[in-house]
Amino acid sequence: MKKFLSVILCVAMLFSLAIPVFAAYDTPYADSQFFDCGDYSLHYRVKSAENAKGQIMMLHGFAESTYNWEPLAAFLAENGYTCVLVDLPDFGYSSRETGETEMLPREDIIHALMTDLSDEPWYLAGHSMGGYIALAVAQKYPDSVKNLLLYGTAGNDGVPARALMSKAAVAKVVGAFMELMGRCTPVVRLLLHFALQDRTYASGYDLETLMAPFRIKGTGAGAVRNFSMLTDTDYDAVRRMPPILFVNGSKDKVIADRARTNLRAALPDGSVDYVVSGGGHMFIENYAAETAALTLDFLAANG
Repeated sequence: MKKFLSVILCVAMLFSLAIPVFAAYDTPYADSQFFDCGDYSLHYRVKSAENAKGQIMMLHGFAESTYNWEPLAAFLAENGYTCVLVDLPDFGYSSRETGETEMLPREDIIHALMTDLSDEPWYLAGHSMGGYIALAVAQKYPDSVKNLLLYGTAGNDGVPARALMSKAAVAKVVGAFMELMGRCTPVVRLLLHFALQDRTYASGYDLETLMAPFRIKGTGAGAVRNFSMLTDTDYDAVRRMPPILFVNGSKDKVIADRARTNLRAALPDGSVDYVVSGGGHMFIENYAAETAALTLDFLAANG
């Protein structure tokens, strides 16, 4: 992880002086919707299921968006679960934080959307950084969460990357790198290969779906600020939660083993701990069928 961050910082310093300013964005998808909460506007999309057995709120990871959930959400919706795909603040097509934004905790914003859309509790899914936020929502609003579905994530217990991004100099460089991703195809392709650990799948990827959100002004600074302010995981609260689905990729080089081990040790009784053989950090896309089958079994057992 330290080596990976070093590569990011070096590349960002090379390009940070040439970041362009981009125009505002239009509604990106035919099913795009927006939810206003304080100074925030959350972009989300609903994948409805007929005669739904349940509802799943899906929170993406760092540098991701609603797009990354599409393969898994398609399987789940076809099998009776309505999925709500959300762009977190500063990512995808949700609003960017600025110096004028009256900032709210991520869990409060997500919970506000959950209660606005339904009076019923949710299955709450999180990938990578989205898993940190899902854990924080569940520990703060336990009555609103049925079960957690955690993919490629861990407990958020003071990870080094978060401490780094709280430093002004590092934040500036990483923020510039984030905006670079909106216009530098080779960098995005390199990172995609690293995250997927699947050359064939990565080669056929529609890179524009990843790059377009990074052209929105303020993406870099907002994303770094967002990550540096994440809530720590309360492992005692985790132990008191209903069973959790905890899925990881065997080739995931992003999440530290120590962080996974800490969460694994706190999983409540009845939880499922599964490793996708050959899966990288973004296995929810190229191993969507396997992940969906596992998820559906878990949902059936915890309905």
